[in-house]
Amino acid sequence: MFFSDRIRAYFGEHISIYFAFLGYYTEMLVPATILGFSMFFLQWFSAGSLQSTAAFAIFNVLWATFFFERWKRYCNRLSYKWGVLNKTNQELELPRAQFKGSMGKNPVTGQPEPVYSVVQRNIWIGLVSAPVVTLCLFLTLYILGTYLHTQLRLSEEYLKNPTIMLFFGKFAPSAVYTICINIFRSVYKYIATWLTDKENHRLQTSYEFHLIWKLLLFNFINSFSSLFYIAFWLQDLDLLRSHLAAQLITNQILDQFPETLMPYAKVQYEKWRLKRELRNEQKKRTARGENVDPNFEALRDQATIESELPEYLGTFDDYLELFLQFGYCFLFSSAFPIAALFALINNVIEIRGDGFKLCNIMQRPFARPANSIGPWQLAFELMGFAAVTTNLALIYVSPPVHEYFSHASDGQLIMAFVVIEHLLIFAKLGMTVLIPTVPRDVAIAMAKTEYDMKLAVKERRAQESRKEIEAQIQAKRWSRRAVRGDPRQGASPSTRSLPTSPQDDVTFVRSIN
Repeated sequence: MFFSDRIRAYFGEHISIYFAFLGYYTEMLVPATILGFSMFFLQWFSAGSLQSTAAFAIFNVLWATFFFERWKRYCNRLSYKWGVLNKTNQELELPRAQFKGSMGKNPVTGQPEPVYSVVQRNIWIGLVSAPVVTLCLFLTLYILGTYLHTQLRLSEEYLKNPTIMLFFGKFAPSAVYTICINIFRSVYKYIATWLTDKENHRLQTSYEFHLIWKLLLFNFINSFSSLFYIAFWLQDLDLLRSHLAAQLITNQILDQFPETLMPYAKVQYEKWRLKRELRNEQKKRTARGENVDPNFEALRDQATIESELPEYLGTFDDYLELFLQFGYCFLFSSAFPIAALFALINNVIEIRGDGFKLCNIMQRPFARPANSIGPWQLAFELMGFAAVTTNLALIYVSPPVHEYFSHASDGQLIMAFVVIEHLLIFAKLGMTVLIPTVPRDVAIAMAKTEYDMKLAVKERRAQESRKEIEAQIQAKRWSRRAVRGDPRQGASPSTRSLPTSPQDDVTFVRSIN
């Protein structure tokens, strides 16, 4: 928590919440790594057992639920400490600079601001955004299906006729698929951003929510569809294990190059170029006899160099990397138990790499308030529910299950699978209910704060009431003095009804209360 406070003091809550989640997720990977390492050696040396594989899968799906519930508690503790736990009403938030609409008035503040019809936005989402995104997702599946069909056909031809041309030719579909999917990823990101811009969301949080889900669906299908095909269509667990290991490790290694190493090399080159230009300029000024304060020159040179650094684009790519890693580790954990080990090693490096990137490679981002990881929380939790189904399905299609329950029919096995799946889902939901998301000490502190606020409001109202009563009594006394000063003149009706003795003052105050 100490490091989270220091990060928050420099970068703001939005960046600090990300590092807090990354650190907490890394710590919670330790027990999964230990158990997964033990399970891996058990499978390696003794081929494992059905009971141990099932127990490991159940542990993983329940561990994921425990992790998220504990994270919510930790996040709420940090948010309360930073004073951002209670979110401000959305109507009080300022609209995005890109938000467009006819000029109207905010119903809460009364200030003028653009107004855009919610019905018009929903029509665009339903008639344009949703069909376009669905079409792109189906196109991704079509490209994947074409790749897998071509790959299997070439592999079968090579087995029948092992020539050199077919040996190299069977790698061609993978290369073509990689190139096509990378190009399509860039095109789809542009389309998703354009669609979200056209939806014209008022708040930045709403804009990011819709953009994240568009990109998340594409990356999920792109990253996991081949694994689902191998696991449940081909039902080749050995191929699934090798493909999952290769995909996880390769992605973790390759992600470091465009994320840290390449930007660092580019920034170092730009710094060297700018410093050389600044030195040449300084030599010219010296030759002209101009005297400049060296401290001023140092600050100016530093500002010039930092202004040329690339802009930090946000935490989307960082959260996406963790989301895909979480899927690799737990969607098919029973097939590759040591996936958590590679995730743990990667995250330890990732913490340092992201910190180095923010402090040395990117421009310092503007501080943004945040009290959670936003829509990523729901995405991770949905992945946890999907892990229940995938792990049980992997156990169901594995040969040891059919050998162990050879006396049972397929219908009975499917019924048992559905019952166990529902029991695990109910167990996950029960854990979410039993584990409070707000720690007790934080809840008590929030209740005390609310009680103090009510007392302050009550005291303020009491003071205002006393002042009003005193003002009315004072006005009554002045009126009474005016009446006594000239008893023969007729008083006004309102003046005649005023009390003229101390006992009448008490009666008058009681009538006001």
